[in-house]
Amino acid sequence: MSNEKYDIETATELSDNTPPNPSTSRRRVLAASAILGTATAGIVPMTSATGEDHGDDEADQEMDAQPPEAVENDFEDDIDLLNYARTLELLEAVFYQRGIENIGDEGFRQHFDGWGPIQDRVADRIRVVRNHEVTHAEVLGQTVSQLGGDPVPSPEFDFGSAVQDPGEFIATAALLEDIGVSAYAGAAPYIQNAALVPPALSIHSVEARHASFLRELNDELGFPTPFDQPRSRAEVLELASGFIVD
Repeated sequence: MSNEKYDIETATELSDNTPPNPSTSRRRVLAASAILGTATAGIVPMTSATGEDHGDDEADQEMDAQPPEAVENDFEDDIDLLNYARTLELLEAVFYQRGIENIGDEGFRQHFDGWGPIQDRVADRIRVVRNHEVTHAEVLGQTVSQLGGDPVPSPEFDFGSAVQDPGEFIATAALLEDIGVSAYAGAAPYIQNAALVPPALSIHSVEARHASFLRELNDELGFPTPFDQPRSRAEVLELASGFIVD
């Protein structure tokens, strides 16, 4: 059974009926994918501690096995940082909602025909991911209010045909989840209030689970590297801005 429990305003109200522009949407996805590709440019065949080359197997692919360094701090304070995270969660929540409405259970089922039991479960799994993003956005907004700030309102989003075509939807979802994971990794070191660190890390780990699931649905390895690379606020917003109208 599907889980339709969600109540964030933007996940429903911003689901407009504007006809998508397929060429614009695909350009956005390809451009963002090209930028993301720079993070994996250093992939080399993995060699064991004994010097043995393990070959070309997908499971043996490994990026530079060095832990990442912190990125630049672009945040004024915790309220600024939390509103940045909320914007990304709103983007994901609206993206999933529009895709669910436009593609529907049967669209996902047909796209994954031949995948076995998962083909009947994808739509419900996507709803769970949608609900997580809604909850994240709500909790981040509540936390901003508790800190005396104003939760950022949702921007207007345009996902074009990425919320119409199931294959493009899955590819874009994997892209957005990877962006979200790198955004939390980049921002977390600059949280000033220590009490905010555990919930932020909890959201980060769930986003990483989403990313792994969507990567596998996109026929990619869900956990390609031993270390995730963080992104700065400027880098993340450059990637996400292609979907933000206002």
